[in-house]
Amino acid sequence: MARPATPANAAPEAAPADTGLQVYVRMYRALDPAQAYRGMLGDCFLIRLVDGQRRSHIMIDCGMLMGSADAVTRLKHIAKDIVCETGGDEARPGELDLLVVTHRHWDHISGFSQAADILLDQAHLRIANLWLAWPEKDGDPQAARLWAGLDKAGFALAALGERVGSDPGLQALDGSKTIRALNNFLGDADNVSKHLKGGDIMTALKKSAIRVDFLEPGAVLPTPRVSTDAPSIRAYVLGPPRDEKLLAKDDPSSGAAQETYLASSSLSDAILSFARPNDHDAGSEVPFAPQYCDIEIDQLANDIAHDVALLDDRAWIADHYYRLPGVAATRQDMLNRRQVDEDWLGAASALAMKLDSHINNTSLALAFDLPDGTSMLFAADAQVGNWLSWHNQTYRDESGTEHTAEQILNRTRFYKVGHHGSKNATLDKLGLAMMARGDLVAAIPTDEAFGKTQGSGWQMPNPRVEQALFDRTRGRIMRNDRRYTPADRARDPRLAEVPQEFFDKLTDDDLYLEYRVL
Repeated sequence: MARPATPANAAPEAAPADTGLQVYVRMYRALDPAQAYRGMLGDCFLIRLVDGQRRSHIMIDCGMLMGSADAVTRLKHIAKDIVCETGGDEARPGELDLLVVTHRHWDHISGFSQAADILLDQAHLRIANLWLAWPEKDGDPQAARLWAGLDKAGFALAALGERVGSDPGLQALDGSKTIRALNNFLGDADNVSKHLKGGDIMTALKKSAIRVDFLEPGAVLPTPRVSTDAPSIRAYVLGPPRDEKLLAKDDPSSGAAQETYLASSSLSDAILSFARPNDHDAGSEVPFAPQYCDIEIDQLANDIAHDVALLDDRAWIADHYYRLPGVAATRQDMLNRRQVDEDWLGAASALAMKLDSHINNTSLALAFDLPDGTSMLFAADAQVGNWLSWHNQTYRDESGTEHTAEQILNRTRFYKVGHHGSKNATLDKLGLAMMARGDLVAAIPTDEAFGKTQGSGWQMPNPRVEQALFDRTRGRIMRNDRRYTPADRARDPRLAEVPQEFFDKLTDDDLYLEYRVL
């Protein structure tokens, strides 16, 4: 992937010593003009703090959704750019002042696996400080309880996805599509007895960083730096909450959904039993388990295979649970369909969506204060409960001054949009409506076309969310899957409404979009 020449509107690489702090946010995408893909469904950001010759760098996440085109090649290009930007070359490693990893989803952490030879090799990159949310803290009883439930459900869904993926009759069902698509956020499971790769990556990161801190909601602290005279900014830890009801709250309160954190594991237990092979002696939770059915499975399979006429109950069960039009039924096919029928796929897909949202709610959500009194908000993939929790606490800075979430949102000038612009990851009245600055800029890491191929079609960004962002920002939106050259702007009538100063501060590069915030 060749790097293009620096665009004419590129942000300057250095500032005179007397100009004060400059802040750049680089949103990676790693496009290849020769390929059909247009964006990047995943998060990888580099915040550059520049004060004359003094610099520090904050990296937030690095990953792409599983199934993304050329993911390994693209992530290695991103990793090499990070090494270069942090002062590394062939003779010495880059120095990353702070790495923030928000949560375990594959589209936020896959780069630490797919480009581990760069990002986790201290010969290439030294990670001086690593910030993780409290759920990643080893030995924390609440965190251990949290992951015990989540891992059980995750193992079940990963194994179930593998089983249905091998059955042509089940692959076309909506429940199967949802499970396989949402498993792309989790990453592969080696098998049902091992941890998902997300946990393994977190372990590797903890070993690679020189210092690791596990952040609690409500904390206020300066961003660490390698050199004591390098620039630093104040950070507010907004979430995730310790309140498990809020951790489990994915959607607004108008619904009747239970708000306890995976209070019952019976569904994931049942799904896991379906997913395991050779379990035709499964217990009572299996539809038509042998102890509750007088029909002998092996004989029924043999009769179907030999086109024996079936009568009464045997015919009904065969037609509804074993035979699919146009698919030859072997005995193992029949056993698979007995264990994982469409009804159970529907229940499993609901669990998959709940699990996905619960892990999103463990996101480390941060706000950063800038010297001019404004703020930047990086919400990761925080869902409703995470956002709501920000307003349940105040934030006391080093001078003793207390700040509220509303005050922080009021002064936000740069917003990294939650979860690729999905419907329940940006709050309205307690979120976007409080971002009152007239110069607000929003950044959406997405590949809308790729998202529509996932499951039954994901809207990332959700049209209502994007319209609200457009109205609030007057169109100052950076999207990974959009180009902002003069020619592209001339073809998009909506960009004609955007103030020119936005484009003056924006660098459009195949590898990234970068905005000069300050």
